[in-house]
Amino acid sequence: LFVRGLNKGIDFTGGRAYVVAFDNSVRTQDVADLLTPVFGEAPQVVTFGSDNQVRIITQYKVDEVGSDSEVETELYEGLKSMLGPDVTKEEFLNNYRRSSEIVGPTIASDMARNAVLAVLFSLVAMFLYIFIRFKNWQYGFGAMAALAHDTIIVIGIFSLFWGILPFTMEIDQSFVAAILTGIGYSINDTVVVYDRMREYIPIYRKRPLNEVINLAMNDTLSRTLNTGITSILVLLVMFFFGGETIRGFLFAMIIGIVIGTYSSIFVASSLLYDTAKKRGIKT
Repeated sequence: LFVRGLNKGIDFTGGRAYVVAFDNSVRTQDVADLLTPVFGEAPQVVTFGSDNQVRIITQYKVDEVGSDSEVETELYEGLKSMLGPDVTKEEFLNNYRRSSEIVGPTIASDMARNAVLAVLFSLVAMFLYIFIRFKNWQYGFGAMAALAHDTIIVIGIFSLFWGILPFTMEIDQSFVAAILTGIGYSINDTVVVYDRMREYIPIYRKRPLNEVINLAMNDTLSRTLNTGITSILVLLVMFFFGGETIRGFLFAMIIGIVIGTYSSIFVASSLLYDTAKKRGIKT
């Protein structure tokens, strides 16, 4: 995260994004070289799906109202040598430009702030829910630490592999949705384990706490693994056979469920034991 950073999408940075298809395969660097003189700076160009389709992201005139047509004309002029002499601007916009998206800097700033607030609010709400339901702060602490662990791991993987894996790994609104979905999935698994612990602790009062926690975890292990595996299988099918535009979202979901399943077993329960082994857990 601190070395490579994140590949923020235009949802959070503002800008223009165009998906352009060509008749033949193209190199992203060639496309960027052609558009640099036009836009005054090198745009971000990545392969989008097949090797003859690219996604172009630029900040060029994003804050100028009414400049959309002008920018589209300059985009066409910049790419004309790759399109062929017989391709008109109208044909380019209808057949070669597959999609376009524009987000102003003010809207992008609001989206970024709201995304951070959404994640923080969800974590606080989860802590309060766990604390009220189980009436012990140790449960809430273990669950929140596990959720923070899940979120950091998913964000870190996106930071590590963007630009390396052959699909878009932008940090945009769909990524935030994947993070929140993963948080919900992880806390659900954790609550199932915690419920069994709360049930067993009064029954096995004379046993050491670690044995009771281990017994509860073993009792819910098959359910946790079966739920995680079936969810991952569905997401894998969608990942390999679904559209290119949702592949980054699905990748975040897959990583989130894998890490969430792991953390509900190995992180949340371990932290619960570490914080309660001296004084025990009130029942």
